[in-house]
Amino acid sequence: MSSKSGLSDQNWGKILIVDDEDMVLSVLKSQLQPEGYHISTEKSGVKALELLQRETFSVILADHEMPEISGMDLLKKAKESNPQVTRLLISSGLSMAELTEAIKSETIYRFVTKPWLREELLVTLRNAILHSKLVSENKSLHERNIQLNLKISKMSEAAADQPGEGDPSDGSDTITLDDVFATSDSPGGASVPPPPGVELAVEAFTKVLYTFHPNLGNTSLRAVALCQTLGEVLELSSDDLKSLLWSAALHDISLVGIDRGIVRRWLRGPEKCTDEEMVLIKRHPVQSQTMLEDFPYFQEAGEIIRSHHENWDGTGYPDGLKGEMIPWLSRLLNVVITYCSKHSASIQAMSEIENGKDTLFDEDAINALAKAAPLTKMPRGEREILLIELKQGMVLAREIYNANGFLLLPKGREMTEASINKVWSINRVTPIDPLVLVYC
Repeated sequence: MSSKSGLSDQNWGKILIVDDEDMVLSVLKSQLQPEGYHISTEKSGVKALELLQRETFSVILADHEMPEISGMDLLKKAKESNPQVTRLLISSGLSMAELTEAIKSETIYRFVTKPWLREELLVTLRNAILHSKLVSENKSLHERNIQLNLKISKMSEAAADQPGEGDPSDGSDTITLDDVFATSDSPGGASVPPPPGVELAVEAFTKVLYTFHPNLGNTSLRAVALCQTLGEVLELSSDDLKSLLWSAALHDISLVGIDRGIVRRWLRGPEKCTDEEMVLIKRHPVQSQTMLEDFPYFQEAGEIIRSHHENWDGTGYPDGLKGEMIPWLSRLLNVVITYCSKHSASIQAMSEIENGKDTLFDEDAINALAKAAPLTKMPRGEREILLIELKQGMVLAREIYNANGFLLLPKGREMTEASINKVWSINRVTPIDPLVLVYC
């Protein structure tokens, strides 16, 4: 297999077509080459697998009905040996249930019916290319984060072995805790920037969170914006503000280790989860802190995160802290996250939070939120809903595609009664993704 971790620019248009019929290969090649794609063809699935060992492709398009090895089995093997290649199946003999299951299991990305429509094929192919880019970029980002974490760990070890400030004249690049969290005696004072790459790591974590569940990623993004304003309103020190911002971005990172179905139910309402599932959910503040404790500059953020689900009356978790025993910045983060995760107008969200005064929330934290919220330019809210929950006037925050990958409705489209009925009608015939992302 190629040692390349991702696809280079010249490989984005490389497509491998596998079909045992010369006529099919000829027609596909004549349709795709004028679009700028670089086409390779094979009549044998076995030879196609050998070719995948020598060359890098962005997409493999395989016919299902072939001798030696079926197209589905070929793509299963390609998934194991070349997971970065987007896999498309041409089929006329498989049932919709089989094809849908293949998509769910990620054996194939999409399928093309035989005979195909040229425009539908081109749209499916363009989506496949974009999917291949995303997979490759995510892999590169993951590898870069691993290297970054290793580098940061080494810097932290070096700082522990050589305490004190390095002499600038000796060329030392040792980073100490004072370098990372430069303390200022005056509120809002300037601070030394964090080690190179830390902001990139935070951004990568939040992107992973958004990919896992858009509600979580969007809440983190909005919470960071609101905490920035809170820092100015309360005149927090630069260190406290930095820790609060990082805790706002990273407070839910351990949720990606919990089954997505459980997290979805919890976000729709804790009462929808079983007692066993809530045990898993209530562990996440501690687990998020544990994920950060190896990095000294995230230590304070981890402590804030641990207590951000504690309630003023002691009914929260994980430690059952009460009143002023809860760290001040955790009390702030609690009201911020609650506000940012609500899918209602600002006035209504604030009213609901005020109803929790002295039971769920600290009154001082509520007052600080009330001052900061109107001054904050908040990123647009997003939430994931079920297809059947679409309502007139909602605006799509993500495209809706049919089962073949054909674009039905673009991002930014305001839903009308006609467009909703259209999507529901298509879904009844060929089920599409039941989850929809809308702005709120």
